[in-house]
Amino acid sequence: MKKISLLLFLIFSYVFGDVTLFKDKVSNGRCFLLKSNESGYVAFSAKRYKFFPTVLDNSHAYYALVPVNYYAKPHLDKLIAVTFENGQKRYKTFRVKIIDGKYKSEKLRVNPKKAHFSKEAKIRIAREYKEAQKIYNDITPNALWSKSFIFPLDTKITSPFGTKRLFNGSLKSYHSGTDFRAKMGTPIISANDGQVVLVKNRFFAGNSVLVNYGQGIYLGYFHMSHFLVKKGDFVKQGQVLGLSGATGRVTGPHLHLGAKVWGVQVDPIQLIHLLNQI
Repeated sequence: MKKISLLLFLIFSYVFGDVTLFKDKVSNGRCFLLKSNESGYVAFSAKRYKFFPTVLDNSHAYYALVPVNYYAKPHLDKLIAVTFENGQKRYKTFRVKIIDGKYKSEKLRVNPKKAHFSKEAKIRIAREYKEAQKIYNDITPNALWSKSFIFPLDTKITSPFGTKRLFNGSLKSYHSGTDFRAKMGTPIISANDGQVVLVKNRFFAGNSVLVNYGQGIYLGYFHMSHFLVKKGDFVKQGQVLGLSGATGRVTGPHLHLGAKVWGVQVDPIQLIHLLNQI
């Protein structure tokens, strides 16, 4: 199996000097993964993404995750890896392609109060968004985890990331995470070691737990019925964060798993697969 994985890596990765790009095509809402033997950063779309020390991969010293916004249109672009060797900058340019994720569409019926917003609701939504973005943009330089990520539930995925949504025939949105089947009161576990940075009831996400895993990586566990952690707690992989529920804008009980990298919403399933390679 390891030989097969190595072969696939060589087929689907692009090596330029001491920097490796895993894939040169990524759909909107997902991440590019690069590895390097030197520290530095990756420049993409007028932003910089730092190379952090790898956690699981002993063959490389550093990695960088570069998130692509969900609303990015298909286009050709470039990643510029800037590394430092003996105090000198080295530049590696990779030509990349942003492709259409071809996400499906669905129609949902929810409580009218969750589809048509009052003035008070709009103020609350804006306040909660600002609060969350401040958290997501706080980059902890060290990884808080040291083992492969696991999923918070071992159940069927009922709604994947990126699905285009029409609520009550009018409100347009997209599914910003992955839904796992969970009857009311199912224990929800942390995907890895990390620190709880928010425990709160929110308009859309209902009872929410946000966990910081370090190096710009956050996972959100939403729609819970009951909390079993508090803000500031350091949690271990597999620790129960709370119980599943149907709080917030939902059609029934389930777990919604959300993911942010460098403050950008991304596909949590693809992210976990990438994290388990670094």
